Amino acid sequence: MPPHVPRKRLRSPQDDDDQPTKKSSKGKAKGKVTPVASMTPRKPTLFEDLDSVAKKGSAEKTKHALRQMHEDANDSDSSLSSLSDANFEDVPITKRQKVNHDSEGSDDEDMEFEDVPSHEIQQPELELEGDLELNLHQNNQITLAKELGKKGPSKREKAIRASTHRMHVQFLLWHNAVRNSWLCDKELQAIMISHLPPRLWEEVDRWRRNSGLDVPDELPKKPTKGKANQRGKGKQRASASTRDWGNAADRLEKGVPDMSHGDPLFRLMKCLVSWWKQRFRITSPGLRRWGYMDARRLGKLMKDFDTDEHDPDRFGECIKTLEELRLHAQECTGSRDVGSQLFTALLRGLGLEARMVANIQSLGFGFARIEDADDEKKGPANANESTPSTPGKVNGKKKGQVKAQTRRTKKTDEHALKMDLDESDEYAEPLSEESDDPSIIDVTDTLDSKRPKSKAYDKDLEFPHYWTEVLSPVTKKFLPVDPIVKSVVATSRDLIESLEPRGGKADKAKQIMAYCIGFSQDGTAKDVTVRYLRKQIFPGKTKGFRFPEEKMPVYNKHGKVKRYELFDWFKSVMRGYTRGDRKRPVTELDEIEESTDLKPAKPEKKEVKEGEETLQYYKTSKEYVLQRHLKREEALLPDAVPVKVFRNKGKGSKVEEEDVYLRKDVVAVKSAETWHKQGRAPVEGAQPLKHAPYRAATTNRRREIAEAEAASGQKVLQPLYSLEQTDWIIPPPIENGVIPKNEYGNIDMFAEHMCPEGAIHVPYRGVVRVCKRLEIDYAEAVVGFEFGHRMAVPVIQGVVVAEENYERVMEELEKDEAERARKENEKRRKEVLTMWRKFLMGLRIADRFRQEYGHLDKSMEVFGHDNTADKDFEAMRERDEDMAGGFLPEGYEEEEAAEVEKPRQTSGFFPVADEDDDSDDGNNPFEVDYGKGEDEDPPAEQSPEPEVPVKAKPKKAAPKPKAKPKQSTRRRSRRKRAVSSDDEESEFIDSDS
Repeated sequence: MPPHVPRKRLRSPQDDDDQPTKKSSKGKAKGKVTPVASMTPRKPTLFEDLDSVAKKGSAEKTKHALRQMHEDANDSDSSLSSLSDANFEDVPITKRQKVNHDSEGSDDEDMEFEDVPSHEIQQPELELEGDLELNLHQNNQITLAKELGKKGPSKREKAIRASTHRMHVQFLLWHNAVRNSWLCDKELQAIMISHLPPRLWEEVDRWRRNSGLDVPDELPKKPTKGKANQRGKGKQRASASTRDWGNAADRLEKGVPDMSHGDPLFRLMKCLVSWWKQRFRITSPGLRRWGYMDARRLGKLMKDFDTDEHDPDRFGECIKTLEELRLHAQECTGSRDVGSQLFTALLRGLGLEARMVANIQSLGFGFARIEDADDEKKGPANANESTPSTPGKVNGKKKGQVKAQTRRTKKTDEHALKMDLDESDEYAEPLSEESDDPSIIDVTDTLDSKRPKSKAYDKDLEFPHYWTEVLSPVTKKFLPVDPIVKSVVATSRDLIESLEPRGGKADKAKQIMAYCIGFSQDGTAKDVTVRYLRKQIFPGKTKGFRFPEEKMPVYNKHGKVKRYELFDWFKSVMRGYTRGDRKRPVTELDEIEESTDLKPAKPEKKEVKEGEETLQYYKTSKEYVLQRHLKREEALLPDAVPVKVFRNKGKGSKVEEEDVYLRKDVVAVKSAETWHKQGRAPVEGAQPLKHAPYRAATTNRRREIAEAEAASGQKVLQPLYSLEQTDWIIPPPIENGVIPKNEYGNIDMFAEHMCPEGAIHVPYRGVVRVCKRLEIDYAEAVVGFEFGHRMAVPVIQGVVVAEENYERVMEELEKDEAERARKENEKRRKEVLTMWRKFLMGLRIADRFRQEYGHLDKSMEVFGHDNTADKDFEAMRERDEDMAGGFLPEGYEEEEAAEVEKPRQTSGFFPVADEDDDSDDGNNPFEVDYGKGEDEDPPAEQSPEPEVPVKAKPKKAAPKPKAKPKQSTRRRSRRKRAVSSDDEESEFIDSDS
């Protein structure tokens, strides 16, 4: 610890410090400061407690050092303070002053203080003795994650977010697949169909007739009431003679769709959407994209979710079983997601092929601001707060009488879909109170008075997360329908694109479009994201939220990168959902959809006018290029001529001119070493087209470049040559069978033509050993290099020998290969024989044990071990359980029983001793007789009756002059017992080592 510097305090103007200070007046002179009233001493800090319990050994040295510093502080020449010591006094060192809340002096001498009574609870000072112990409790909370530094996220953090994103996407896919299977339930569909009013059934029948699915014998005639057919006062009905056809004439051929008013499906969908929008009530929040939150908040949220009861307003709607979904369908309540899903079940119940489309709101894999969760006060739960509507002002006007929904009594062709209202049918749209149309009359007062006021859920989510795609039986195209959020029947391209989240509201609510999946009735799914993108341009708005394609290397047999392939992770995930197997083959409709609606469109290229070019235009242009945009391995031809001049506006009014060249005048250039690895070399006298800095891949090359730069004093550049400046490397022919070698003792064979004339490349292993044995001149062939750990390791493949030695080398090589194959076969043969020998020996041992000891059962005594010992052990274990683990249970009374002398039990591996062994005659009772005594008894013959085997009585050990201390038999490293029989002699050995 650093040494303690003594502090100074203001000297009290009064001699007696115990007298209370009076209220100071305003006319006191400067320099006189009223002492502050003593307040409750604060609680000692951790450092003061540590100082108070310092070791005694160092306390004396510390006091001595402090006393010396205190003496230096009293010196008038001290530089510790420039203030005068007139108004200060030294604080004693032995008693450290407790720093009060208001005891620090102020630099302003005009400030005056007065006594203020303290309301704090006085706590007695604690005198700590001994060591200080700190107990830190985590309280089941997750520590905060490390915040990102200036360098951004690390590689590990990026991998964690990428894995989280991929896992979350797969979870949501499986959740939607299960929910889609529930929508195929016949009972659920029957519940949804039962809600349809008679008027909608008429629309369904009309759609079937117009689509050509239902061909009735006679068309139903509409009933007429009185003078309903009259056009007006005094107007006569048009005569039938003016028509071109009679009443009995058919309008169309039977079974042909009626497309006079467009697809008949449009009318039916508008009717169903309008009805379901008013019939379904949103009573809970749906799925929402929260974002990444800190670990402490996430841990608290998970703890509350696991321990507390489920709160839909906080955690969202939770439907665990199909029965719960049926209940929601019966009551027509739930979240807006459930409303869209039940609408899909309704269409499937009507016989339409409908997809459940899910816009998956998964966690992202980036670190943008939209990926972070909002604050707890501004979290998504606040978006579900209720806004109770109380009678009062609406839109700035007082509301007198609550008007219910009205209907139009005047039915024309335009409003032919209007129908009567009842409590179970709310199909008509509500009209405003300010309508002056005389054809509108009020038929109800308060239809919705019986319904409870519901909360406003997910009002901040402007775009839907679930909708339906219906297949039209006439056009064979899918029609997107959103019945809850936007009430859209997407009959045009603009309406389809309106389902894509965009704008400030979508960004604020964290709504994205990354994966739009359509789930069919057969359990399959399809990626339909392209359909809803603006102008069907992919990736579009999915960029940054959809996991991109990765560039994966493909290696050859030598471990080198052969090529790169694009790997689409999401496409691989969708293989488990898409069609394409035997049970669910790809249909013709799927192929048409993939080639039309789901085919990504190419972005339109903007034509740049002359004189309006930019730097980005020249950087991506395939016709023109600027010299600044050339890569390291690119250079202009010597005869390249600029075609025009680009005027770039710099800072201020400064304009920089730069020549523009044609892209065809740019050629690829490489260094001499790179050309050498391809079997080429620069032509003599060729001038390099470009000079570029060296790229040092090895430590030795770095050292050479550093030495060259130190010697020349300038940066060393590497010459680069084009293909036209190089030629093939053709080495000279060999002479007298000697292979030319380089300075490393091998030959470069980067290409086939680099082999000299009169030599042959033998690319087989083991050929070096053959050449050495035959004493033939050879050179190892270097076919490439492998770079790693700042080193270049040559890849050697075979040797190069003279043509006259090729036959001898191949003959010896074949012999060596045959011998190697023979040794490998012999090695495998020995391993197989060893395994079979072990197996057969085990069978023989098992058979011998079965022959010798197969007649014994559990009741017989084997090796002096009685089975009754096991029974005694079980009885002892039960008695221990009754004794409660060594403690007497409550109310237990021990009965004194007479001790019954039982025969002493020994280990099963030793014979039972006689009764007279209890006498202490100096013999070791644990000593084992190994049968080496002179008076060894012959082994007892086996009794002919197998039920009563005869055991041999062991011989006691001979007495010894001095008794040995008792030793446990478990310490013996080796025990042997010889057993002789008429057939064979076996030996049992047990080793503890």
